[in-house]
Amino acid sequence: MTLQIVIVSLGAVLFLIALEQFYRAYRLSEAIQKNGRWFVLGFMVLGFLVGYLIFINHLLAQSSPTPTDQLVSIIFFGGSIFVLTCSYLFLSTTSDLMGTLDRNEHQRKQLMDQAEVLGQTVDRKTYELSLEKARLADEASRAQVLEKERMEMKLVANQRLEGIGLMASGIAHDFNNLLVGILGNASYAKQLGPDEASDFAEALEDVVEAAERAADLTQQLTAYCGKGPSALERVDFGATTQEMLGLMRSSLDVNVKIVSELTDDLARVWGDAARFRQLIMNLVTNGVEATPPEGGNLIIRTGVKELGDSELSEYRSSSDIEAGSYVYFEVQDEGPGVSESDQSRVFDPFFSTKGIGRGLGLAAAEGIASSHGGAIILSSTPGQGARVRAIFPVILEESDSVDSGEPRERSPRRLGKILVVDDELIVLDTIRRGLRRAGYEVDTASDKAGFRQLIESAEKEFSAAIIDVMIPDIAFDDMFESLRSRFPEMPIIISSGYSDLDHWDNFSNEKLVSFLTKPYRLESLLAEISRFGAIPDQDAGVAG
Repeated sequence: MTLQIVIVSLGAVLFLIALEQFYRAYRLSEAIQKNGRWFVLGFMVLGFLVGYLIFINHLLAQSSPTPTDQLVSIIFFGGSIFVLTCSYLFLSTTSDLMGTLDRNEHQRKQLMDQAEVLGQTVDRKTYELSLEKARLADEASRAQVLEKERMEMKLVANQRLEGIGLMASGIAHDFNNLLVGILGNASYAKQLGPDEASDFAEALEDVVEAAERAADLTQQLTAYCGKGPSALERVDFGATTQEMLGLMRSSLDVNVKIVSELTDDLARVWGDAARFRQLIMNLVTNGVEATPPEGGNLIIRTGVKELGDSELSEYRSSSDIEAGSYVYFEVQDEGPGVSESDQSRVFDPFFSTKGIGRGLGLAAAEGIASSHGGAIILSSTPGQGARVRAIFPVILEESDSVDSGEPRERSPRRLGKILVVDDELIVLDTIRRGLRRAGYEVDTASDKAGFRQLIESAEKEFSAAIIDVMIPDIAFDDMFESLRSRFPEMPIIISSGYSDLDHWDNFSNEKLVSFLTKPYRLESLLAEISRFGAIPDQDAGVAG
């Protein structure tokens, strides 16, 4: 009896241990907690335990166990061992499974972290690739722009070379014609005898005329460049226009009808009246030449117009011009017009839509407009004529405070001795002969040594000096300073074949300095000297 109770009690203990194992497995896994079958299993184990307790109570109530009780005791004990073994295996399997799941979850998190890092890397690489793609596209675009600019610059350079070639050939053509007149008449004059004075004078007159036309051509080139000192004054542009039209009417084609639309009392402008006349003549001549042979109207307009920055941007000018009031001079013809491709070239020297290059007309007009703070524009439609307009800024304040540049009244100088410095011997000979015939004494120098010898001589005194800017071995500034320190009150006439002299700006306010552009007549030189009061000594007579 006692043995049976011990066996059954031990089986009950084993059932309790199995139940505890099941509970631990239950606590390990959420999946088990959510599965109702494991609750059924737990209740079955608990039922077996209750059965054990009932059976033990049955045994305690018996005085001696029956064979059936013994068999049941053995079955209960064996069942408890089986259940305990199953519970242990279940707990072990569950523990391994949960460990595996934990490891898998850890690996999953690692993979997720790696995927996130990989995604960030891919995003960064994608962004870098997009930047590289944009950079390559930008470089390709810039390369295209640079290539386009290079082609445009090449085209412009070719056009400039073509323009330079055209200008060189045009100048050579005109100068060669003029040189024929000069050399031919000079050689002809040398062959004339004493009894052919009239023919001699006629030949020399033709030489002078050809030389003056050559000088006019160089002035046109200067005007084209938009440089050169000008005698600025307040100019009545309306009166200047009427004066030039009156002078030109007799020489214009009779088939061209001039239609004047001129504004009365036109505002004044600052400038060189001679250059304004040249511009008017060039534009009118250009309009006449564009008129068809059968004739037509040539409309000439003047007026004042307020121009803004957007309008001024369409004008051609080598200088910056600002918005404001401008006097305009306009010529409109009824010719064939100018094609769009040629409109940018009509201002090139010797370029013409009428055939072989005709000269510097529009090119010089553009230079004159630019040098006076103005601009010029051409507008044309093929088959409907062309319109050329030049503009000049008006004088906003009527002030006479601007210095005219004229020298002050000076008492006549009776000394009449002139210093001439020039590296061209033919120039020195020409000036020497002309001044001596006019009654002046002349000392000349063609190099640094001769110049120094003259100004350092104590007995030398001069009433005026004529100096060239370009002496090979004498710096102009040094030469001028030497003259001014040695002869502080002596008038100095600066003479040069260059008209765009930077030096001239430094002497614009000097009363004892003037500028004379080559070529010039002897009369112009004598007039310039006499302006400073230097006159030949009448007692000395004419120098030989």
